[in-house]
Amino acid sequence: MIFGRGPVERTAGWGRQNPWSRTFAAVSDTKLWQFRTAASKTLVEYARERLSLDMTAAGASSEEVEAAKHLFDPNALTLGFARRFATYKRPNLLLHDPQRLLRLLTDSQRPVQLIIAGKAHPADQAGQALIHEWTHFIRQPEARPHVIFL
Repeated sequence: MIFGRGPVERTAGWGRQNPWSRTFAAVSDTKLWQFRTAASKTLVEYARERLSLDMTAAGASSEEVEAAKHLFDPNALTLGFARRFATYKRPNLLLHDPQRLLRLLTDSQRPVQLIIAGKAHPADQAGQALIHEWTHFIRQPEARPHVIFL
């Protein structure tokens, strides 16, 4: 028994059978792709709205706020990181080679975009410095269309 749910089924190659496996197996590839597309669109719309609100609160110009409402492509690979910024979590590993990261983000054949969110503890100066590194990177004109920090 696992977690009191009764006997666990065995399947070839996968070991234990998850109770949700049958449910997911019954969903067509088309439906899964539609779900993925809708979820990506919702995430991009949320990020755009949140960024435009943050920029308005920070006193950005109306042109910058309007541009933020059109950032990101729901069809591009979107990676998200949302966590507390602390040095031991190494949130700035991607910034180790900023030019390489820019090449990955701006690849016209395989576009990638990043949504980053988090904060540092008020007393953690090193964590706040990590956030500053990201905001400095994002302010570069080449990076701006591909990275959002919420």
